[in-house]
Amino acid sequence: MSSISEEWKTINDKYCLDCIEYIDFLENGGVLSESEHYKDVVLEINAGHHALKENLKAKSKSLLEEGKIVAILGGEHSTPLGLIEALNEKHESFGILQIDAHADLREAYEGFEQSHASIMYNILKSCPNMKRLVQVGIRDIAPSEVNLIKESEGRIQTFFDWDIKQRAFAGMSWAEQVRKIIDTLPQKVYISFDIDGLNPGLCPNTGTPVPGGFSLEEINYLFFTLLDSGREIIGFDLNEVSPGENDEWDANVGARALWNLVVLMEKYLRK
Repeated sequence: MSSISEEWKTINDKYCLDCIEYIDFLENGGVLSESEHYKDVVLEINAGHHALKENLKAKSKSLLEEGKIVAILGGEHSTPLGLIEALNEKHESFGILQIDAHADLREAYEGFEQSHASIMYNILKSCPNMKRLVQVGIRDIAPSEVNLIKESEGRIQTFFDWDIKQRAFAGMSWAEQVRKIIDTLPQKVYISFDIDGLNPGLCPNTGTPVPGGFSLEEINYLFFTLLDSGREIIGFDLNEVSPGENDEWDANVGARALWNLVVLMEKYLRK
């Protein structure tokens, strides 16, 4: 485990306060294009995002050169971009298995270019060796994201939560659906696990919970079946785990999700 950088924590704390002020401005009817002050704030935060991403990319490249498998623990879902860009430079071809309630395919969100709503859009743009993005559990999506999926010429394969449920109601087992999901993935796979892909009863304090989703056991079955398929797992992230103020339920579920991912990697390395 890398220690938390006090320098970046201080920067983060400042930008969080700036962001809260900016979002409050928008929620009270403010328009970004009409405010020079907030245009400067957004530019400064975007520059900070880029610097943090480049810092993580450099650290990830160093660890990958040592032969390590790197994992990122969020935080919000924008965090793994630096790692995935490092993997893009290491591997000629790989895919991403994304577990999520959201497609995260927005070009930007409220002016923030590296928003958690844009992580997969940014990967598509900056990682040409990422040949196939397979999204599982998506159930909250914007029209622009639907259009991007349709226009991707198969580079994005989305298994919407409502389709998964309809097939289950009609009698298709989860094992059959998992096989269809895995069949769309290339040989090398990176796992991106947003905890809000689970049923919100398992993560009620995450930032953007959405009705629907999976049990942790269903996701474990998907991951371990992926391993049994002979795929190479080149890294993972676990994001959006947010323990509540009055209980540790989200942290408990998040810790178990992380443990399962660690066991998955240990089993992969022993194959």
